[in-house]
Amino acid sequence: MARDLYDVAVIGAGPGGLSTALVLGRSRRTTLLVDGGAGRNSPAAGVHGMLACDGMAPDELRSAGSKQVREYPDVEVRDGRVRTVVSRQHGFAVELDDGRAAVVRRVVLATGVREDLPDVPGVAERWGRGVMGCPYCHAWEMRDQPLAVLATGGGDDAMFAAQLTRWSSQVTLCTNGIEDTGDEGVLRRCGVSVRSQVVRRVEGRDNGVEQVIFHEGPPLRCAGMFLHATTRQASALPAQLGCVMLDDGSVRVDDAGQTSVPGIYAVGDMARRESSPSGMTFVVSAAAMGFVTATTINQDLFLDTLSAD
Repeated sequence: MARDLYDVAVIGAGPGGLSTALVLGRSRRTTLLVDGGAGRNSPAAGVHGMLACDGMAPDELRSAGSKQVREYPDVEVRDGRVRTVVSRQHGFAVELDDGRAAVVRRVVLATGVREDLPDVPGVAERWGRGVMGCPYCHAWEMRDQPLAVLATGGGDDAMFAAQLTRWSSQVTLCTNGIEDTGDEGVLRRCGVSVRSQVVRRVEGRDNGVEQVIFHEGPPLRCAGMFLHATTRQASALPAQLGCVMLDDGSVRVDDAGQTSVPGIYAVGDMARRESSPSGMTFVVSAAAMGFVTATTINQDLFLDTLSAD
């Protein structure tokens, strides 16, 4: 049943948001979960590295999580997106894009990020299938087969390619005309081949990758491609709220998920502690962040109640 006042609004229903809402529901906290639709990892064939869910389709995982969350009577799920979050006395006013609104005591941002993929034909169409970003999530399925790495700049492409030799001895770094790809010595030590020509397109059947076509020179046969895609916030809410951002565009949070704005928390791949490495965005870590943040908020609200008595 819809309410006007909630303990917490969780904005976003990916692994981080669902985990947060689940724990809040189990803590008997009135929670509004706003589900904005398909998540970042929806194109992937499966979620890997998550205990008991290894290989499960991302949408299947979200569906199972959403079903479990809905079983708790204190959690209300609304489909849609949040237009604004405005600070007010003792909390926040949350307005959805359809005009519905709610007043909440705490807000958890779980709105995720979006990738900025290289403008190479065939890459975007195969993202999450034949073209992948995370070796821990997908390299096992491509083990011992020829792999390509598409350079995106930033100086860490060489190390990324070198690390992939843990899964395959046949790794080729395609620099795509980028001159600075990092430590060339690590490429030689790890036996990584290099193709410096500009990439024309990526080809393959059924969203897979079979070869890389260059403007000059022969094609490169491979079973898959990896790349480090830059990301940006999927929602304007962190900027609108004045959350402090890190150099990689992540929302800065502390160990409990608290942002620089009191009462505003953030979980999942959109947020990062300064001490954590950039780019470590996994389903399992997003779910873990949600659990920790939910328990912190529950304790915070409990202490608020005690101080008000």
